[in-house]
Amino acid sequence: MTLGRITTAFGAPAVACICGMGVAVAQDGPFRAELTPFAGYRVGGEFKEEAGDRKYELNESNAYGIILNIREYSDAQWEVLYARQSTEVETQAPFTDEPALGLDVEYLHFGGTYLSGGSDTRAFVAGTIGLSRFDPQPPGASAESYFSASIGGGVQLRATKRLGFRLEGRVFTTLVDEDSNIFCRSGAGTNFCAIQVDGSLFTQWELRAGLVYRFMPDLD
Repeated sequence: MTLGRITTAFGAPAVACICGMGVAVAQDGPFRAELTPFAGYRVGGEFKEEAGDRKYELNESNAYGIILNIREYSDAQWEVLYARQSTEVETQAPFTDEPALGLDVEYLHFGGTYLSGGSDTRAFVAGTIGLSRFDPQPPGASAESYFSASIGGGVQLRATKRLGFRLEGRVFTTLVDEDSNIFCRSGAGTNFCAIQVDGSLFTQWELRAGLVYRFMPDLD
């Protein structure tokens, strides 16, 4: 299910795109949008060894990102999500001197959000699909990209007409290719891969809190 290796991070381009979309939507009278930068804590995630019972587990760590919601109906929104985690996977890669391999895990997703009735406090559920990207830290090591999906839920708290808070829990699931060599590094006379994995679901859980800013042109 891989889309192949990619050589540039989602990071800056994804954030710039999401912020730009938010401004564009805000300038179109009938539309409304919400932009939510967030911080959270992510746990879980492991790769299963192709030959044997060994599992390579990611260390839990902080995560951050940004969400753009575009209102479709009073209780439904389109959603664009970018989320990032810098962590380590417990494996001794042949091209590093450390017991763990540094790894950035990123998600770039599109989907929707459904909100319950209410004004100041609204519960919601959200679902998205898109790409996950695993970028190892040693120079020259290849990144990997796969299809992934997420589902979550939480509550939005309205402080003012423009500002609010978003509290949420979300689970991400990635489809990893069967019998894959990942995080490889090639060079003059060398070709090493950090992990040989057996195809499986890669799953992570995240708790997050964000500050919601609402674009409401009619208030300007």
